This record gives sequence, C-alpha cells and structure tokens, in this order.
Amino acid sequence: MSHVSKIELRGFKSFGNAKVSIPLSRGLTAIVGPNGSGKSNVVDALCFVLGGMSAKLMRAERFSDFLFNGGNGQRPAPFAEVLLHFNNEDGALPINSTTVVISRKVDRSGKCVYRINRKRASRQEIVDMLSKTMSSPGGYNFIMQGDVDRFIKMDSFDRRVIIDDLAGVAE
Repeated sequence: MSHVSKIELRGFKSFGNAKVSIPLSRGLTAIVGPNGSGKSNVVDALCFVLGGMSAKLMRAERFSDFLFNGGNGQRPAPFAEVLLHFNNEDGALPINSTTVVISRKVDRSGKCVYRINRKRASRQEIVDMLSKTMSSPGGYNFIMQGDVDRFIKMDSFDRRVIIDDLAGVAE
C-alpha cells in the first residue's frame, strides 16, 4: 500500500519562506511538540494539499491567509505551497512512477493550482487518484484538535456512522 514518505512546505503559515521538509514513516505518525511550534499547521498543510475546500476548517478565513506573513526578519511569502510525496513502489496509485508527488500552491489572490508529478491537475483528479487508498479530503484521515472530545460526546448513531466510514462500509 502506498504511503506518504515526506511533506514539503514553503511559505505556508508559520513555516516561512525556506523550504521545510518533514520525513514521515510508514504507519501511524504523531506530530508532537510544544505549544506554538506548528503542529496544527502541519495537519492544515496536509488537508490543504489533499484538496480541502474549506479554509475555515484549516483555521483560516480564506486561502490567501495560508501565506506566511513575514516576521523575524523575513519578508511575507508571495505564495504558499505544499508537496506530498507518496512511496508508490507497490503501484497502488494509478501513476507509472515509484514516487508520486501531489502539490497545491496558492498565491496572494487565493488562486490555487494543483499538480501531480509537476504536471497541472484538477482537484478532482487528485481526489480520484487517492480515493482507493484514502478517504475523502474531508474524511477521517487526520485526528484534528477537538475531534477526540467530540467523538466521545456524540451519540452512538453518529459514532457508528464514523466507524462505518473508516471501515469502508458506509456506502
């Protein structure tokens, strides 16, 4: 099964103008660190590159708010870009490459451009490509702040809907 091997961020929220590369291992990944270190911004970046449609769900008013605002002697970023590298050695993704890189870039006007292996693509092409290996961009790929508390407090019917979705038997 394909897995994410690396995430790269440039100009995204608190990460500044330099390219930041975060290697990821196969299996469960936990992002830990002190308050204010950017943990939630990494998860926001993952949701963004996977085609998230709501800036508010990624803790912003609009997509242009994802751009680094400057500070600590750095200029504001002209764009924000997130690249997600998939190890595709098993060929689970329908791309003839052992590494598949999907990216999403947003400029100051809020215009977004998606790419698969550097070739321009639509959001739907990315969602379709990943649909066999992941749930939808708004699905349960990530446990966000407050999700555990909300899951514990919900009624058994709503909890079952989530479990069915995770198990792939919801339809």
